Amino acid sequence: MNSTPLRILTVANVPPDPNSGAAGTVFHTNVALRELGHVVEEIWDKDLGPRRIQHGNLHSWIEQPKLYRDVVLKAVASKEYDVIQMSQPQAWLAAKELKQRGFGGVIVNRSHGLELRVESVMPEWHRRLGVPESRFPRSLLTPVMKWLLSGQWPNAVKYHDAIVVPCEMDRDFLVTSIPEAVHKTYMIHHGVGAEFVDVPPRALDESRLRKILYVGQFSFIKGFHILAEVLNRTLAAQDDVSCTWITAEAGHAAIRELLHEQVRTRVQLSGWRPHEELRSLYDEHGVFVFPSFFEGAGKASLEALARHMYVVASDTGAMRDYIAPTQAGSLCEVGNVGDFVQSLELAWSNPAEAMCRAEAGRAVAVEKSWQRCAENLTAMYRTVLDQKAKHRKVS
Repeated sequence: MNSTPLRILTVANVPPDPNSGAAGTVFHTNVALRELGHVVEEIWDKDLGPRRIQHGNLHSWIEQPKLYRDVVLKAVASKEYDVIQMSQPQAWLAAKELKQRGFGGVIVNRSHGLELRVESVMPEWHRRLGVPESRFPRSLLTPVMKWLLSGQWPNAVKYHDAIVVPCEMDRDFLVTSIPEAVHKTYMIHHGVGAEFVDVPPRALDESRLRKILYVGQFSFIKGFHILAEVLNRTLAAQDDVSCTWITAEAGHAAIRELLHEQVRTRVQLSGWRPHEELRSLYDEHGVFVFPSFFEGAGKASLEALARHMYVVASDTGAMRDYIAPTQAGSLCEVGNVGDFVQSLELAWSNPAEAMCRAEAGRAVAVEKSWQRCAENLTAMYRTVLDQKAKHRKVS
């Protein structure tokens, strides 16, 4: 096996925050790649140059591709790399320029949740729940901007040597939407932090199972309307069950409005916590509910599995990959409040079964280390490098 260290450049338009979603994924992956002996350099949002267009979609369509291109071309002009790995489809222009200039290494696009699938899933949920995607007058431009942004994905597939997605559902959607992606797309699960795996979790018992936990952004895509209704029904029927809801404080008032008065006092709303405090919260609670309309990697659900919790999650994204093969929790139809309520009731009607599923979940999470993620990425890099080398010889 080739063990020569690779020279890797990663590019992501997020801050280097180990505790956030996409940024944390890039951060922890890079640490793990270095621990395998590779040389990894990073370009973060602060390195991409000044942002002049403040409108998010216009920035992504017009400005961001050029920022990626300029910073990557500057990097390769001064150093040699075996791998350039960029987040988001907006990296397509940088990949195109690298191809045209004969870059010999591997050009990788890494998705942390496939944007094409988001745009396929979310409009229907906005319609069903009567929540507009954007306010007037921006709402007039939203469909046009989404169409323009979706057009970046065919270029991303065309000019990158490999596309990495975090779950089988994203892979299937991408290769169905863009058949040319079938031989370029690799599914590599994200990891879970060692702090959640290496420290043995507290034993799951019936007292923990009476405590529900949710950790996630206050965002429509996370299904907070569904969660509120699930709690309204569940806590009304179980008067000794409580919930801790961890999300941005800006959303607390809106959440309280969705909760019925009779259950509101048993739902503790709290702001974001550092990882060491999160681990303690996972260990204090026994049931984790995760009702997202869309997920790529489902980071919080994997952390909960690692802490020996009974996880009740939407049947979407990587949660399906984690839970379905061994019943390491319960999967619910996306947006189906009754399905979530029924799955939660298992924790109290059949605690032994919930504990068994939590045990299976712990076993799944232990296998999902950042080291394993980095090893799988390394194997993919070397495979594509070999393919490119053989192609050059034939040519």
